[in-house]
Amino acid sequence: MTNRTSNILYYSGLSLLAVGAFGLTFAAFFAIIGLPIFIVGLILILTSRKKTWKARLIPIGLFIIGIVAFWPIYRAMNTVGPETFLIPEDYRGRVNIIYKEGCGIKLEKSKEGLVYEIPNDGILILDKEQKYGFIDQEYYLVDQKGKRTELPKMDVRDFNEEWTAEKNPDEPPRDKLGVFHWGRTGSSGIVVNENGIVDNEDEQYTFKEFYVSTYKNLSEKFNFKYERKFDSIRDRRIKNCHQNTVPNNAYRK
Repeated sequence: MTNRTSNILYYSGLSLLAVGAFGLTFAAFFAIIGLPIFIVGLILILTSRKKTWKARLIPIGLFIIGIVAFWPIYRAMNTVGPETFLIPEDYRGRVNIIYKEGCGIKLEKSKEGLVYEIPNDGILILDKEQKYGFIDQEYYLVDQKGKRTELPKMDVRDFNEEWTAEKNPDEPPRDKLGVFHWGRTGSSGIVVNENGIVDNEDEQYTFKEFYVSTYKNLSEKFNFKYERKFDSIRDRRIKNCHQNTVPNNAYRK
């Protein structure tokens, strides 16, 4: 290997290490891309044989130390919450937290962080959208006396179906109550007319949602008919949100 080839490998590797390190820290959500780039850069540096081991290992070590040291700081800066969701004890089904500027309640941060008190219909309208990032969330059922019972966060991928390629030997009980699809976000009500102008501004909003359910009821009970009814109630609430703002204690009976 010539010095020129070794230098090309070495400096190309350094560049890829820098790009990969960026992907593993500042662009942490794209770590699946940053990690392969970082590994390729590491390989290129190690194969630049005209460089001493010291010249090769020091930059690799510095990048790795930088990623490990910066990661907790980055995560703390980009973590949403803590967020606590208080749900009526008898509520089952879909929950929507709607962000609609100009109506809804103003959510204030407390000692617990952000506390979402879910109304009896599962639809909470807030005046201001919260930031997005890493999730730090807890979910509780709340009885009439304010007693909380924590709900576990559950994942549909943990359950075995006919199409499941790799079966889960520790499949949870299908009748266990928990929170499904937590962390799901989206937007709705965006309509563009023939002139390219956005219409229906009163119906535009962003939202986060989840389901309080057992795995069995996700498809059997909360089906298309349920979803259509829920959407109808939600759309009516949003349309009238300026006149009918939900109070903070609406989850209590």
